Amino acid sequence: MGRPRRGQSTRSARRVSGAHWGQHRPRPGSALRGSGRSLLSMGFQPMGLHTTIARLATLCIAAVVLAPQPSVAEVRQWVVGRDEGAAWREHELLSTAMSFDMPGTIQLVAFTSKDNVIPSLTWVDGFPSGYVEERAQALIWDNVAVVRPLLEIVDGIDTTSTHLAFKRFGIAQDGTKFFFDLGTRFPANRIAFFPRLEGISSEGRPFSEDYIRGYVLKVNDGASFNERDEPIYAPIKRVDFTRENTTQIDFPLQFVRYIELEVTSANPFELAEFQLFGTGFAPAGSYRSKIIDLGEPANFSRMEWTLEKLRQSGDELVVEPAADANLTVVMRTGLDDSPRVYYEYTDLFTRERQVVTEDEYKALDESVRGPIDDDQVNWSLWSPPFTESGQPIQLPSPRRYFQFEVRIESGAILDGLRLTSLSVEHTIPPVAQVLVAEISQLDIPRPPGDVPIVTAGDFTTFAYDVVAQIEETDTGFDALRILTPQSTPVFRQFFTGEDGVEVTPDSVQAKLGSLTIFFSSQRPEIGIHRMRAVFDAQIFIQGTSVEAEVFDSQAEDGVPQRVQPGDANPEVLTNALRILTTAASASRLVSSLAVSSPVFTPNGDGINDQVELIYSLLQLVKPVEVTVEIFDLAGRPVHTVLEAESTSGAYAVAWDGRDDQGQVVPPGLYLAVIQVHTERETLVRSSSMGVAY
Repeated sequence: MGRPRRGQSTRSARRVSGAHWGQHRPRPGSALRGSGRSLLSMGFQPMGLHTTIARLATLCIAAVVLAPQPSVAEVRQWVVGRDEGAAWREHELLSTAMSFDMPGTIQLVAFTSKDNVIPSLTWVDGFPSGYVEERAQALIWDNVAVVRPLLEIVDGIDTTSTHLAFKRFGIAQDGTKFFFDLGTRFPANRIAFFPRLEGISSEGRPFSEDYIRGYVLKVNDGASFNERDEPIYAPIKRVDFTRENTTQIDFPLQFVRYIELEVTSANPFELAEFQLFGTGFAPAGSYRSKIIDLGEPANFSRMEWTLEKLRQSGDELVVEPAADANLTVVMRTGLDDSPRVYYEYTDLFTRERQVVTEDEYKALDESVRGPIDDDQVNWSLWSPPFTESGQPIQLPSPRRYFQFEVRIESGAILDGLRLTSLSVEHTIPPVAQVLVAEISQLDIPRPPGDVPIVTAGDFTTFAYDVVAQIEETDTGFDALRILTPQSTPVFRQFFTGEDGVEVTPDSVQAKLGSLTIFFSSQRPEIGIHRMRAVFDAQIFIQGTSVEAEVFDSQAEDGVPQRVQPGDANPEVLTNALRILTTAASASRLVSSLAVSSPVFTPNGDGINDQVELIYSLLQLVKPVEVTVEIFDLAGRPVHTVLEAESTSGAYAVAWDGRDDQGQVVPPGLYLAVIQVHTERETLVRSSSMGVAY
């Protein structure tokens, strides 16, 4: 069967919800019903305080339930750059291939034909063992066991040199090799090296005569390595003998990270300077901030920035919106001022250890310094990359501290980017001090392995438990939004309060990707508040995380606050928001192709004039090409219904009984075929239907 012909008229598939297609819906009566029914009868007992809220609960007045008096959230901006923002240098922890030359901005470092890259780098004597990730420091070393003074070669001062290190009497210098790791890749098209050009030795010999007379120069672009993670060098120049004391090698403009200079002449020599020149931008650069302290816990809302794309024209930088360069930002939030955990060994024999502060760690003897780990208790993981300004910050809140990292990449050697400002929008006070949630299958609150496992693509009834700690200064909330990726959920029930009494929400909005429950008439009071939402939804991808957020629907500038996974119900053991799919469905990428009616009559009377072809795509994390075609029983193509890129989800496409020429097909049996073209294989499903008049 051939692939669909290009250029044919096609229509896009529409996603479908459970309200339309009963084949995947739960059995009638599977969800508990009945107004006023308590969660106690479902095994939901009033819970003991979770450890994450225990320390905050002491702030509440236990004997009195206060009526909620919502505070008004103040929207604030933390800004770096621009005239009114903080200085980039002031908040810099570390950076690679970034320039701070223009006030109020950072940009991917750029070089002109006159710029020597070498002295702009931070150099360290060192020999790397295998591959080293790109970083801010550059390394220089040689292949001689004796320690040599090499930093003088890269200090940008032509009156310092290696002195007598390579002038030992009776020692042939051929075979000596110098290695340079620039730390990251830089544009380059010229390399130069030379001895001191002025001055004489104590014997009256000019330093300028002690130059390298034969050499081989090789470079590596920082992307080519052998099986031992060693750079694969490409030779760019070999000279067996030269009478010039200053060597200059020109070569085509390219990215260079590693350089190898091999001496092939036996004569004694010295090196005063090794230089690298090039025109263009570094291919990538990064800037990591210090820990930012907002002064009090805040609810993070969105990340914004302003930038200029640049292009190098000669030795000038001009603004060019079409320049091939892009920016991404990652961020993390924390409860304290250090995202690292420092350990001291208290017993070197048993390797027992204890947590110490950073200052205490630095004061320890080297022998008792333990490991340094990321603090995954008080700090979140780094976020997925922000790729566009204005994206919401979906990280744990409220948090007082945060850190961000800017990454700039260039797709062309003469194109770059300048970041003029970056702002983090947040609100103070937050919606709630603590917001914890967990999800489970309604009938399986204690699943094996403590993780819900469902059949991909099938509707499942879930219970979503939330517990909130609201203080008098918090803004509070009256709405819960549960995010259901690629699925249109079906609302079942809502329970709230200490005893888990079923209530009727003020309104419910169910649409593709989310279920929003409004309960202004039952707005949570100050203190600890619990609620449970019961709904049906489909899970299409292994490991899907069902996130949620609460917000104040009455507030004009209300910013939603995300829930954090944790123990929201002691009778539910998942303590998480992640859902797995069964082993059988984890390997299935497309469901069977179903038809809405076995026979349809496209005669134009408006009754049963078309048929819907229904299918689900599973376990697809990026779009793939999908085609849906109609064939007659002889295998001849009749009509291409769909030719598009799709990702995981439930879909339906309609066929009106016409062929590719727009003519109504003759009565008879026809075959609908869906093809899903992945990188590894093409998956095919089919179903038959009849056309009658």
